[in-house]
Amino acid sequence: MQFRSIKDRLFGNSRRGASTLSMQLAGIFLGTKPGQRNIFDKWEQMRTAQKIEKTWTKNEILTAYLNLTQFRGELRGLRAASRGLFQKEPSTLSDTESILLVAMLPYPGASYKVLAKRSCILAKKIQKEELCDYFESVAKKATSKINNLPSTEGIAYHVALKIFRENPEIFSIDGKIKTTIDFDLQWKITEIAKNNLYGLKKQNVSETGILVLDNISGAVLAYIGNLEDSNSFYVDAIQSKRQAGSTLKPFLYGLAFEKEILKPNSILEDSPAEWNAVSGIYKPSNYSDTYHGNVQAKYALASSLNIPAIRVLDLVNVPDFVDKLKELGLNGLKRADFYGSSLALGTADVTLFELTNAYRTLANGGISSKPTFFPFEAKRTVQENFKEGNFWNRVYTKKSADTLSEILSDREYRSLSFGLNNYLSTRFFTAVKTGTSQDMRDNWCIGYSKKYTVGVWVGNMNGKPMWDVSGVTGAAPIWNTVINLLQEREEQSNNLTLKNSYIPPARQLTELSKIPKILIPGNETIYALDPDIPEGRQKLHFYASQFDSGFKWILDGKSIQEAKEKEVFWKPEKGFHILSLQDQNGKIIDSVVFEVR
Repeated sequence: MQFRSIKDRLFGNSRRGASTLSMQLAGIFLGTKPGQRNIFDKWEQMRTAQKIEKTWTKNEILTAYLNLTQFRGELRGLRAASRGLFQKEPSTLSDTESILLVAMLPYPGASYKVLAKRSCILAKKIQKEELCDYFESVAKKATSKINNLPSTEGIAYHVALKIFRENPEIFSIDGKIKTTIDFDLQWKITEIAKNNLYGLKKQNVSETGILVLDNISGAVLAYIGNLEDSNSFYVDAIQSKRQAGSTLKPFLYGLAFEKEILKPNSILEDSPAEWNAVSGIYKPSNYSDTYHGNVQAKYALASSLNIPAIRVLDLVNVPDFVDKLKELGLNGLKRADFYGSSLALGTADVTLFELTNAYRTLANGGISSKPTFFPFEAKRTVQENFKEGNFWNRVYTKKSADTLSEILSDREYRSLSFGLNNYLSTRFFTAVKTGTSQDMRDNWCIGYSKKYTVGVWVGNMNGKPMWDVSGVTGAAPIWNTVINLLQEREEQSNNLTLKNSYIPPARQLTELSKIPKILIPGNETIYALDPDIPEGRQKLHFYASQFDSGFKWILDGKSIQEAKEKEVFWKPEKGFHILSLQDQNGKIIDSVVFEVR
């Protein structure tokens, strides 16, 4: 039947729509939507389905499908759907609720009336016709106010797909696999992405990808391949090849330092210039369309000046630069003779995954290793302790890498283009570089602290240009928020002193920092509602150390409109929640996760 469906598709006949459970599971793994698959997608889906059937039993296939399929909205997997729609574990569902979940499978977005009709049909097939009177009311209640619980089943969707494609033999039949992903961090960064991307929509920015790597182990701690509400959710932005822009400049200057033909204080000319190219005369300009005359190399790099970068490429030559980029793990580059002087400005296509790990190489003093999703590999990488061999490969001398880190961490050096105060500046050590591709189609911000490397891309997967997005207004605010979040997790101080064993009133809080913080609730706090007190009379206490004019409380991505002060009382709702403090510029300055049971 599947081959006949393909035949009908090829020759224009009506589509039969036949699809086994294995085929549907393969579609989930491959990330292709029904109705949007071409003949090549369908063929790959069939090959994957055959691989699944050779590896797993029918019960194992069913188990995997139920743990990965989409039920409604962001609820993926049976447990997530059960908790999100009915606030209970699957084992405690009633017959009515169980049938309703099955009815959702073909049409996750159907109205409650359609779901009720489908449920009734299913109930009659199993001699449960008496339940038909209840389906509409249960469906209406379940779908009108979905409890948007973040779930481990769905929050790292692109990670699951990547692991299955590359290592299908270790993918667990129950849809679970132990990875290095930090659930709390993944969730928080997803919310950060949503909040920041909302502010960029007016500049025609629709998608983002965010990657967090542990510097020493290479462990992938957070992997946001796209956001759930994106039109291109099934496209993994972290693995998509995009034009690198100025993010390649540090590796170019690093090569010049290696060859000892350039030093940080060397003078480079920043003035209008032309280069011969295959297509004619190449006449680039700086992003700001201004020039600075003679500048030191460290200022030219940190301020991302274009003309000096091309002059550096002339010194090191294109083939050597391409070879260095390949050493850094930027795969898929074309032959050196394909590129010209524009390679200095990042006309090569790279992935966020490759680029972020290349910056991690600089964070590790010029020595490189592959990132990993698996704890045992991360542990093995750490045990090697930067020993060159199986896991580590030296790409730059430590001196060159440290020089690049110093340049990229100095806000004075970048002041020619970015000024002194911007989203690239932090209160702790970070080295960072932005990049924007030609025609404003891609915007990057990649940087690292002593312990973590964070890569952010924003743009549109359909290739449409952004509007008026600069190096420090697109990806940089997201990068800044994420790197600050990571730093705060490392700091031991809670910025408050508790005098009693219970949560004290506001007057008992001792602030140790002037940086606005959410003091109550504490991160990962679990609240239990008192069954003896009516829920309508129970309130949770939110408290911030500082709440300036224009600040907002953001709960689960939405502003608490009535909250205008640093102390707020909120009617609790069961489930997981993320609470954020947003400043007058729309920047998330602190976030905590809590649960109400």
